[in-house]
Amino acid sequence: MKKILIITAHPSSHGFTHKIAESFKDGALTKGHEVELVDLYKTDLQIPFLRFEEKKDMANLSPEVLAIQGKIRWSTDMVFVHPLWWMGMPAIMKNLFDNVLTPGFAYKYIDGKKYALLKDKNAHVFFTCDGNMWWMKAAFFLAGPAKIFWGMGLLYFCGIKHKTLKLFDRKFQRTEAEQQKFLKKVRGVAMGL
Repeated sequence: MKKILIITAHPSSHGFTHKIAESFKDGALTKGHEVELVDLYKTDLQIPFLRFEEKKDMANLSPEVLAIQGKIRWSTDMVFVHPLWWMGMPAIMKNLFDNVLTPGFAYKYIDGKKYALLKDKNAHVFFTCDGNMWWMKAAFFLAGPAKIFWGMGLLYFCGIKHKTLKLFDRKFQRTEAEQQKFLKKVRGVAMGL
């Protein structure tokens, strides 16, 4: 049985990202996995933007940061769902990583060598955009920020295995049938865990 933490970031409850998150949750629950869903815009665990004067100040973690770290520690799989804004994720999700993936929790250095501390975790990333897939594939997947940030940056750096990276493009042009087809794929990914 998997323990799945789903984190979504869209300010509107009508955002398609929430439907993606719910579809993943439904598929995972159908398979008997444990699931927790955190909506970064609605949780009582919202984290203020990172601020510090001295690096040592970063060691004073807030109760919210400690709680999210606990959820990550609990999970076997993490699912991140967000809209694509300005070739990246909403600031609230980036802020989560800035605050939560701290030294000693996500990685550590010993004698100048880095050690990833979240090697027992898997990640699945889904995001939406209104742009066309051909442009996004060329600019975003082949050599762009998605592969660099998710695959080579954040996840790899912390030891998290990157299992899924899926884009739902041309969102505003999609029919209800096309949306449902994508949600079925998302549910299939969850049921395949």
